[in-house]
Amino acid sequence: MLIDRVADARVAGHAGLCALRIEAGRCASLEVADAVGAPAGATTLDAGGRVVVPAFVDAHVHLDKAFLLHEAEAAGPLSPTLESAIASVAALRKTLSPGVVRAGAERAVERLVMHGITAARVHVEIEPTVGLELARMHQALAAAVADRIALQLVAFPQLGIEPAGMVDLLTNALGLGLEVVGGCPYVDADPRRHLDVVFALAERFGVPVDLHLDFNDDPGRSLLKLVAERTRAHAMAGRVTLGHVTTLAAMSPDEQAASLDLLAESGISLIVLPATDLYLAGHGEPGTRSLAPWERARARGVRVAIANNNLCNPFAPFGNGNLLQAAWLAGVVRRPSTPEGRRDLFDAVTSAPAAILGLLPHGPAVGADAHLAILDALDPDEVVIEAPAVLATVRSGRLVGRLTGPVVRSVSDAVSHAQRS
Repeated sequence: MLIDRVADARVAGHAGLCALRIEAGRCASLEVADAVGAPAGATTLDAGGRVVVPAFVDAHVHLDKAFLLHEAEAAGPLSPTLESAIASVAALRKTLSPGVVRAGAERAVERLVMHGITAARVHVEIEPTVGLELARMHQALAAAVADRIALQLVAFPQLGIEPAGMVDLLTNALGLGLEVVGGCPYVDADPRRHLDVVFALAERFGVPVDLHLDFNDDPGRSLLKLVAERTRAHAMAGRVTLGHVTTLAAMSPDEQAASLDLLAESGISLIVLPATDLYLAGHGEPGTRSLAPWERARARGVRVAIANNNLCNPFAPFGNGNLLQAAWLAGVVRRPSTPEGRRDLFDAVTSAPAAILGLLPHGPAVGADAHLAILDALDPDEVVIEAPAVLATVRSGRLVGRLTGPVVRSVSDAVSHAQRS
């Protein structure tokens, strides 16, 4: 349902309650509440004095692996390691029906929308067992949910490029129209060749690069320098993104600072994935806090986002699709102790991932796209501390998701009134 106005909203930077007017999917004005009455016949969404924020953007998520935990457990024992998770899902690919995978992906999309997410970069598994089946499934899903959430699809070689026919499969996936080329060089015996193939495809198709990288606890295995070299050689500053990079957490202070400076100088973005990174990495005695130091990266000029990665599967049994909770967890692990640090966490699930995906500005600001989330909170500055529930999700001025609760009773009343009119 299209919304013309959001009433009684608390918006960061504005004292008191505000009324937000929406026209053609954009925020047309932001006024003091009740300073201007609602136009006759307008459909109003009553925020009930709760906080209204920009909708969240997930810069790294896997829909084709979502909600496969029980199937994986039924197939055999699991262990909390990257190698075990990859092997478990690879084995499932041989037996899972397309219907089961599609159902999990649809359930994941619903979970993302209900958690206030209106755009996501989705890694689509490309490998010989499934060929381009998952690519086509994702394209159909993206078209079906386009009015609720924008899905940007990545051609992702989870098992590397060394299996026979993989380079052709990746090429064909990009030819189908997938918008980003992914990579996973640490699974191949020759990571240099893996990177060369990925960057060559990016140049051929004119698409960004998004790599799973350095997902281990050994700084000696880091591939950051190789990626930075290719980013510069292909003139792709601002168009290369790295997910995980848990090796950063295990580096010495000097090595870590030099690596972060290299990312900043090369224009490479960093995606931190708390639910997966903390679960699968940080092994050994003593183990590391296996989360890339997002606050230090941000301070040194690296664009940083926090994302979900996986939902309820061997990679992240506790993944639930809640980006605010992911930001909260990243705060607990890395201990930001200032309001600025908390604002950085919020930016890492809103404006930073939107920039990585190449999206226009959005949120409760005049001229921005009206992608909004209404939260069960009364103070915009405490959103990351509380990780409150999302009560309603709005995309392009359309109410696309809502939960039950005190504020939603006001939303329901507005909806019922609009339906009666």
